[in-house]
Amino acid sequence: MPGFSSSDAIVNALTNGQTFKTNWSKQFNPTTAAVAGEVHTLFRGAGNPGADALFNTGTALTFQGVTDQTASAGSMQHGGNVQPTFYKSLAAASAVTSAATTVPGWMVLVDLVGFYRVTAVTTTTAQATTNTLGFGDTFTADDTTDTCTYSSTVNIPSNILTGTRVRLTTTTTLPVGLATATDYYVIKVTDSTFKLATSYANAVAGTAINFTTAGVGTHTISRLLPRYTNGAGVQAIFFNSNATALGAGTPNLSLGYTNSAQTASRATPTVLPVGKTAASNSLVLYSGASGAGKYNYTVPLQSGDAGIAEINTIQNSTSYVSGEYSVAMVKELTRVPLNVLGQAAERNLQFDYPSLPRIYDGAALYWVYMSSTTTPANATFSGDLTTIWN
Repeated sequence: MPGFSSSDAIVNALTNGQTFKTNWSKQFNPTTAAVAGEVHTLFRGAGNPGADALFNTGTALTFQGVTDQTASAGSMQHGGNVQPTFYKSLAAASAVTSAATTVPGWMVLVDLVGFYRVTAVTTTTAQATTNTLGFGDTFTADDTTDTCTYSSTVNIPSNILTGTRVRLTTTTTLPVGLATATDYYVIKVTDSTFKLATSYANAVAGTAINFTTAGVGTHTISRLLPRYTNGAGVQAIFFNSNATALGAGTPNLSLGYTNSAQTASRATPTVLPVGKTAASNSLVLYSGASGAGKYNYTVPLQSGDAGIAEINTIQNSTSYVSGEYSVAMVKELTRVPLNVLGQAAERNLQFDYPSLPRIYDGAALYWVYMSSTTTPANATFSGDLTTIWN
């Protein structure tokens, strides 16, 4: 059974040194104080780790996957790669601030899976994105069991989740029954083996494709997301990723996306988030004081959806005049409430909910801060993260 099945397993992991603790310290990044209700990313704040230099780079409207090894990402360490032998979990997290008027508030730890850069902020129609299945691993095929086995893990993690949309390539010939330039859906068997289905429904039902040969050459299976590969639990945030504030404008912000059930043409609800005029550096654009169009830090999804597998269109309904923003895909891991200045708050994830959330190899960990009161520019937050694996 993967993960920790007992307290004894945790004691054994600790005894064997299968744990890692990292200290972090980040500065609140906007050039002006945040008001109550605003949410800011701490990605670009100075400290340890250093400010990212990633989220306003690269080709506009093209998905860019992020791992802890991505150049200029500036994400937090969590102990390196442990798969496929071990599973890693977040055991504890702490945070503290002594800056005036920063509490109460919430520290939110997220794994940032990837992002889309939006530079044409004066465009008011839906802008189509590009989603190239760029994360791939090689595999071998067994035609007697219709099972595939990973033969390398170039792009971690190799254990793609059931329902993930994938495509196949080969240096020579795929197994008979499989084809290139065709969407397939994974049936996860183990962390090192999988089968393939012709549809998401068949993948969930376990109805695998029968192939009659093992093929010849080196075969590769590719997917879009580096982690949480079917999109379950993955949410989106709009934030100003530029050093300067966005120009004037209060647009409605919306997405067209494919959900975690791999259903396309999904859309954010009719009552849409409203971006703040002249949104400052790092601000989640639609956060702020209560009122129409103000939301928590993630974008609301169409009713019944459990996550985002890919974003297909991004729109601001009126011009932002100048600047740029990014749309990040994130998976929330835990929250640490800050209630008292100078007093550290800690989450013991062995006993608290969610219990021992998994940290995948390659996870790009960042903090988001939700202000419940005025938060001055350059306020400093610090703490630690402890991971454990077995």
